[in-house]
Amino acid sequence: MIESLDDKKKTGYELYYDILRWKQKQSDDKFQCEFVELKTRIDFFSFFENLEKQISYGLKPIFHFEIHGLEDKSGLSLQNNEKIFYNELANLLSRINILIGNNLFLTLAVCHGAYLLGSVKIDQPAPFLAFIGSFEVIQNNDTLLRYSEFYDEFLTSFNLEKSIARFLNVNALTPNTFTIIETEETFKKVYKNYLKESTSGSGLKNRLKEASRTQFFQTLHQKKDFEKKFKNEVERTKQKFFIKHRDIFFMISNFPANEYRFKLPKKYYEI
Repeated sequence: MIESLDDKKKTGYELYYDILRWKQKQSDDKFQCEFVELKTRIDFFSFFENLEKQISYGLKPIFHFEIHGLEDKSGLSLQNNEKIFYNELANLLSRINILIGNNLFLTLAVCHGAYLLGSVKIDQPAPFLAFIGSFEVIQNNDTLLRYSEFYDEFLTSFNLEKSIARFLNVNALTPNTFTIIETEETFKKVYKNYLKESTSGSGLKNRLKEASRTQFFQTLHQKKDFEKKFKNEVERTKQKFFIKHRDIFFMISNFPANEYRFKLPKKYYEI
């Protein structure tokens, strides 16, 4: 439980003391629930640095974030009004997730928290296995009710499907703005964007323009010949770089079983 709120109502604190700590006691301490208040950027980065060391001893965390989202949807606003941008958070999560083989699950009680998706990179290990988040503004009472139901079920049955069902169905009077985002679909979306922006259209033109700056052409024919070869090379290497990026994202070299654990496309055009 990670909280950084300056509100009078501390929803993370309530969730921890009303649900999480009691579930831990009922389990005879078979798992640990911890409440952490991170007020500053120094607190935030120090927490993740220390956690990396603990994970080497077998810890496999689930993170729940109770933090305000920035209005421009670029990240988090901490208790002291310092910011954690989503690209920074994605890097921190990726470093944790690669240590546990792409098993990091997140629950986000954050306005616009699902925009974390926009900071996922194809050339870095996935920052999460899956997460629950919203692209919209969320309400305290609705959020507290939903996550209370989720963790009441999850910390009893450890059945993620049942827990998500309770989360989604508990508050019929309030329209649900939350969504479940999984690593496989995330990779496909991110890679589709990469192909669109880097291997076709204006993205390819920009790459070609940048590459041409390092060349000297005596004739227009030489320039056109270079452009043709460049485009052919981009097309020829699409599959090679797809496999490279896929294997990095799903940590195949560290965890070979992940190649079969997930429904991974074999060809770039299959996404």
